[in-house]
Amino acid sequence: MKVGVLLHLQGPCISLEALTIAVNHLQYRHPFLRSRLQNNPTKPGNYLMEEDNAFRLKIREVPRKRNDHLHFWRQEWREREKESAIIGQGLVEFWLLQDPEDSTTANAPREVILICEHCVCDGLSLSTVAHELLMILSKGDQHILGNALEWPITMEAAIQRSLSTWGRLVTFGKFILAAMYWRVTRTQAIARIPLAQVDFSLIDMVKYCHTEVSYGTLCKEETQKLVDKCHRERVTVTSAVSSAILCASSTLVNVDDVEPTQLVVAIAADTRRRCIPTIPNHDLSYHVSGTMAFTIPTRDTPTTFLGMWQLASAFGHHVKTSIDAGQTLALGMIMGKIYEKNLGPPNLAQVPTFGISNWGVLPYCKQYGNWELIATIPFGNLIRAPMPFALIQTVNGVLTVVFVGSAPIFPLGTLENLRNGTLEKLRLMIEN
Repeated sequence: MKVGVLLHLQGPCISLEALTIAVNHLQYRHPFLRSRLQNNPTKPGNYLMEEDNAFRLKIREVPRKRNDHLHFWRQEWREREKESAIIGQGLVEFWLLQDPEDSTTANAPREVILICEHCVCDGLSLSTVAHELLMILSKGDQHILGNALEWPITMEAAIQRSLSTWGRLVTFGKFILAAMYWRVTRTQAIARIPLAQVDFSLIDMVKYCHTEVSYGTLCKEETQKLVDKCHRERVTVTSAVSSAILCASSTLVNVDDVEPTQLVVAIAADTRRRCIPTIPNHDLSYHVSGTMAFTIPTRDTPTTFLGMWQLASAFGHHVKTSIDAGQTLALGMIMGKIYEKNLGPPNLAQVPTFGISNWGVLPYCKQYGNWELIATIPFGNLIRAPMPFALIQTVNGVLTVVFVGSAPIFPLGTLENLRNGTLEKLRLMIEN
């Protein structure tokens, strides 16, 4: 699985040479960026990263017309998202998109895209590397970031270091009991955003699907209003946005008067700041776990702003209780096994209504030398997932909500309806 970030810039031409130099400086700083994927000679079917200081990452320069700068990248991603990692190559690549006719224009749209295999990055670390790239590109100085970093610790090793043997047994045991209780008490079927009619089996999603992306933003003033309202209501921004998505989803799912259903949300959770010691965001590595899924009967989904804030409070209480119980660390111990299981045929009876991941307040600046950062859009390839996934981030005071789904099962129109409904609910929560 790949994850990426699109950087919409406004400014002078970015030469391939300048971007290459900046990427080379990043490779000096991050071990994963200067390493090649290799087969593990002692364990067939497993892989390792081999450090090579002479290795250079792939950088694609793709011409496009200025009028296409908002959407051209989608087609490029659709055509290349299924490309597999190649033995002997890196797990990260960079794209540069701009109009050749704007080579002498001092203020034109440019796009830089970072794409990385999810196994060696998460949203926080990938965004930090993107910020570092723009810093080097604008300053032309590799030393602005400091010395080269050591190899990052894996999530599993960080969790093992954070807990004693007895602590790991207790934490994992409590999680297993909670998971069993959740499964036994979940008597209602999972509500599902309707899948489009297709002429292939879900087993063949990888062959016939591509990823669609739909995103919306609150302006800076709206974002600040949301943050202020969250403080007054004593909930997190994640909880408020999750409440809005739940309410928007409830208007799209099929409601059965005979057989009640429930909305089920898969929740991703960061383990970096929950390990001892904490893992810095600049360590390019994967540190994403989760909590027990949040559920609410579809019929109980609120329609008033007061009910939405109450739902946000309930969601936040669930997440806090789950984290305090150690579920994030427990899931982190077995995340690799969970991914292996998900490589098989999807079981719709167990797939959540949607998933959500908040990348948080990211470290970007508004201005990088001669370039203004207009927007950043996270994305990934979800061609195996028969559910939409929401990515949340705040950049330079602007909240962005991104919905990613596998088309044609979830066509762009469905994702846009989910986006529009979510922003509508958020604005209702803010203004009342």
